[in-house]
Amino acid sequence: MWIEKAEPLTRGFPEETTGAMVNRPPRIKDIISGMILLAARGRDPIPLAKVHSILHEMKSHESILSGLRFSLTGAVCYSRDVDQAITHLTEGGFLEIVNGSAVLGERGHEFGDYLSGFLTNSQIQAVHSASLRFHERVRRDVGDPRNRR
Repeated sequence: MWIEKAEPLTRGFPEETTGAMVNRPPRIKDIISGMILLAARGRDPIPLAKVHSILHEMKSHESILSGLRFSLTGAVCYSRDVDQAITHLTEGGFLEIVNGSAVLGERGHEFGDYLSGFLTNSQIQAVHSASLRFHERVRRDVGDPRNRR
């Protein structure tokens, strides 16, 4: 009997757990990925040009972002961690980039299962709370299209 190689359950995150609880602190990539993806569940796309600067502003107020590092060059703010999180989300089908903005991908609803494989409930709640604040800042900085006439 011949068995073909099966695709990993967490396509896009092959180096990660496949659902078993792992006792490790969350990595910043996981936190950022969760925040961006949860914020993308809203109806409004998230402009990628704003993601770095908003997360940089939030870092001083959100302890969950303490491990996030930025490079500042003039008025430009950049984080390799943020770029890697976005890349992992898009490659995994969780997030799509449309016209320079992030929107929920076809596998976006599966990401919660991925996070629950190694984050505790309190860690997931912290990521969710930070995501809500991130989404509110995006709407405020970009302008809420629902308030336009």
